[in-house]
Amino acid sequence: MSDSGRSSRGSSRRTNPSAGNRRAAGVRRASGASDAKKPAPGAAASASKGTSRTPKKAGAAAGGAAAAGAGSRSAASRHAAPARSGRGKGSGKVAATNFLNYPRAGKNGFWRWLPSFRLLAGAFALIVLLGLAGTVWLYKTTEVPEPSDFALAQSSRVYFSDGETEMGKFSDINRTPIANDEIPQTVKDAVVASEDATFYENRGISPKGILRALVNNLSGGARQGGSTITQQYVERYYTGTNTSYVGKVKEMFMAIKIDQELPKDEILSRYLNTIYFGRGAYGIEEASQAYFGKPASELDESEAALLVAVIPGPSSYDPAVNEEKAQSLWARVIEREVNDTGVLTAAEADALEFPKTAEPKKQNSLGGTNGYLLDQVRTELINQGYTQDELNTGGFKIVSTVDKSVQDNTVQSIEDLGDRPENNRVGTMTLDPSSGAIRGMYGGEDYVKQSINDATQSRMQAGSIFKTFTLVAALQEGYSLYSTWDGNSPKSFPGWTVNNFNKVDYGTVSLAQATTNSINTAFAELNVEMGPTKTKEAAIELGLPETTPGLDDYASNVLGSASPTVREMAEAYATIASGGVYHSAYIVETMTNADGSKEYEHKDTAKRVLDEGVATNATVALQGPPSTGSAKALVDIMDGRPVAGKTGTSESFRSAWFVGFTPQLVTGVGMFQPNADGGEDPLTPWGDYSNITGGSYPTEIWGSIMSRSLEGQDFEDFPEAVRLDNQKAVASTTTTRKSTRTQAPTTKAPTTEAPTTEEPTTEEPTTEEPTTEAPTTEEPTTEEPTTEEPTTEEPTTEEPTTEKSTTTKKPAEKTTTEKPAAEKTTKPSSTKPTTEAGAEEGKTDTGTTGD
Repeated sequence: MSDSGRSSRGSSRRTNPSAGNRRAAGVRRASGASDAKKPAPGAAASASKGTSRTPKKAGAAAGGAAAAGAGSRSAASRHAAPARSGRGKGSGKVAATNFLNYPRAGKNGFWRWLPSFRLLAGAFALIVLLGLAGTVWLYKTTEVPEPSDFALAQSSRVYFSDGETEMGKFSDINRTPIANDEIPQTVKDAVVASEDATFYENRGISPKGILRALVNNLSGGARQGGSTITQQYVERYYTGTNTSYVGKVKEMFMAIKIDQELPKDEILSRYLNTIYFGRGAYGIEEASQAYFGKPASELDESEAALLVAVIPGPSSYDPAVNEEKAQSLWARVIEREVNDTGVLTAAEADALEFPKTAEPKKQNSLGGTNGYLLDQVRTELINQGYTQDELNTGGFKIVSTVDKSVQDNTVQSIEDLGDRPENNRVGTMTLDPSSGAIRGMYGGEDYVKQSINDATQSRMQAGSIFKTFTLVAALQEGYSLYSTWDGNSPKSFPGWTVNNFNKVDYGTVSLAQATTNSINTAFAELNVEMGPTKTKEAAIELGLPETTPGLDDYASNVLGSASPTVREMAEAYATIASGGVYHSAYIVETMTNADGSKEYEHKDTAKRVLDEGVATNATVALQGPPSTGSAKALVDIMDGRPVAGKTGTSESFRSAWFVGFTPQLVTGVGMFQPNADGGEDPLTPWGDYSNITGGSYPTEIWGSIMSRSLEGQDFEDFPEAVRLDNQKAVASTTTTRKSTRTQAPTTKAPTTEAPTTEEPTTEEPTTEEPTTEAPTTEEPTTEEPTTEEPTTEEPTTEEPTTEKSTTTKKPAEKTTTEKPAAEKTTKPSSTKPTTEAGAEEGKTDTGTTGD
C-alpha cells in the first residue's frame, strides 16, 4: 500500500464518522437543504476514499471539510448562544441611566423605587454641607448680650383681661453687680464644684450633657438644657428664653462664642452677677444680703456653699422653705469641693457647720389687693407644671381673666364698709358662669401683711347656703317645688331636734317657700326623708371637693355644718347658673414668651353634672330670698334686675354669707372673724346691725359689686320653671307630717301673702301640678298661713334684738347633739356637726329671713 493510501486510511481512522456527518449536515443546512436525508455509511466511506485518491477530489474534499467546519461553528454558535444569555442574566450589570441611579436601573417593581446608594450618599453629603453652612451662619450671626440686657427679660408681667393694663409682676429685681475681684474665691470654688467641675477645661459646652438632655427630653422626662456654667448663663438669661430645639441650638452656639471671646473668670463673674438665688435676689451680692445680711465679700466657705446649693431651685430649696432639703444640697456642694475639685480637704469640710439664715422678706411686688390675684395666677401656672423660678425669671407676658372694672368695684365695695372690727375678714369671688373665668376677687387688704387668701384658702361654716344642695338633691329625686313640708318649730326627729330662727312656726309650706324663708325644720324633714347622702352627693356634683371639712352624710348636713371656701361655693352656684354645667374657676387666659410665641392657653373644662331642668327649677326657687326673703334689699340695689341666691349664717354668728347670680355673673361673699387659736369668734357687730348675718353686710357687698359691674348691661331673665320627667305627684302631707305644736294664729299669715311669695307665676303651678296630682287641699290657707312671712315678723327677724337671747338658749343646743335618725349610732363624731348646724339654724340662724 502506498504512503498516500496509508495516509488516507490513517486519516480516515482518526476522523470520527459522526463528526463527518455533522459537517455534512452543516454544509447541507448552510446551502438551504434543510430537508436532505443523512447519507449512508457506505457513501461516506466512498467519498473518503475518493478524496485520498484524486488530488482534484481531494481539493474538493478539503473545500467540503472547510465548509463542514464552518457549518459546525455556526451550529456551535447557535447552541452556545442560550448559555451565554443565561450567564448574562445572573451576573451582568445594567448601566445606570442617571448619576444618582434613581429609579434604580435593572430593578423592577417595588425595588426599582428604593433609594439607591448614590442617592443616599448624595443626600447625606448635601445635609452635611447645609449643616456646615448653617453652623457658620449661626456662629457669625449670634451676638453675645451684655449682662445688663438680662434684667428686663427676667421679670414676668401679669395683665388684666384687656391684655394691656398691667396688674403687676411676680418678683422685684434686686440686682447689684460687683466686679470679678470682689467675688470671693469661696463662692467661685463652690459654684464650679457644684455646677461644672470641668468649667476651666471645657469650651463652653458639654457634649455629654447635651446628649443626656436630648435623650431625657425625647423620652418624655422633665425638659433639660445644657449643664455647663456657660450654658446655664446663656440658657437662663438669653433674652426671650426659648425652650425649642432651634432655640437650644442657638444658645449652644452662643455658649461657644462666649467661651472664645471672654476669659473664664469673666464668664463666671457674669454668671454669678445674674443668676437668681431666690428671695427676689439676682446676683451674688443681693443674695448675700437677702440670706445673711452682709456683702458677698464677707461670705465664708459654709455660707458660699449654701447659696450655691439653692441655685437649681431657689424657691424650693431656701432653708426657710425646706431646711432638710437645703442641708442635703449644702452637704452635696461640700462633698464635691472635696472629691471633685479638691479645693477643700476632708478635715476642712468636717469643720464646716450649716449656716443660719435671716428670715425672708415678702416682696413688695405682691403688696396690696392685687397681690392675691398675682399669687393666684402663679399658683395656677405652677399647677400646670411651671416652676416658680421659671415664672420669676422667664420674661413671660401673662394675660389674666380678671376684669379691671369688676376688680375695682370689688375693692371699692369692701372699702365702702368703713372701719371694720379688728380681725374682721372678707373674701369674695366673681365668676363668669359660662366659662368659670374669675372676673374679680378679694382675698384680703394686703398680701404682704396677710398671705392667706380669704377667697380661696380661708374656710368658714356654710350655714344656710348649704340648703341649696338639699334643694337640688330633692329636685333630682323628683320632689316638686310645690311639695309640702312641716315648717313649724321646734321639730323633733329620732335623736335630733331642730328649731327655726326665733322659734317661728310656718305651718305646712312648699319647697319653694321653705327656700325663700330658709325654714330649718322643713329642710330638715326633707333631708331625713330623702336621705342626707343625697345632699352630700349633690354638693360634690356641683363642685365641692369630697375632702371639704365637715362634709358628711349626716342629717344635719342640710344646715351647713361643712366649711367650704368662697371660691368653692361660687363654683357650685355657677354650676346652677350655667344650667347644670360645671366649670372649674380659672384666672390665667394666656401666657406668651418674650418673642411673642404662645407658651400656654387655658382649655375649657366644661362638664355637665346636673340636668338642665333641675338647674332651672333650682334657680326659680333661689329667686325667693333676693326678692321677698332675707336678701330682699337687693330689689332696690339691683334696680329690679332678676337675681337668684341664698344667704347663710352659722352658729353664734361665726360666719355670714351671700352667694348669688344673675345670668351674666356669679358672686360669692363670705365674712368671718378668726381668733389666735385658729378657730372662729362670733362676728363683732358694727354699724347698722346688732348681729352680722348673711342678710346684712355680705348682701350689701354682693349688691355693690354686682350692681356696679352690670351697669349698662341688659336685664336678662331667668327661665321659668319646668316639669321634670321624674317629678312626683304632689300630695297633702298634713296628716303624716303634722306638727305636734299648735298652728300659728291666722293673723300671723294673711292669705294674701302666700300666693305671691310661695308660688309665683313663673313656677307654672297649673301646668306642673295637674289637679289629679295636686288637689285643692294641697295648699289651703291652713297649710300656708301667714306663718310664712308676717308683716311684723320680717323686719324684726333679720337682725332683731331678741336674736341675742336665742343664742343663750341651751336646751335646743343640747338636743342637737343627739344623732339624727339617719346617722349611725356608733359614730359619736356626729354630735359636733349636729351641734353646730342645729344651733346655727335653730338657735342663732336667721332662718325666717333666709340666713
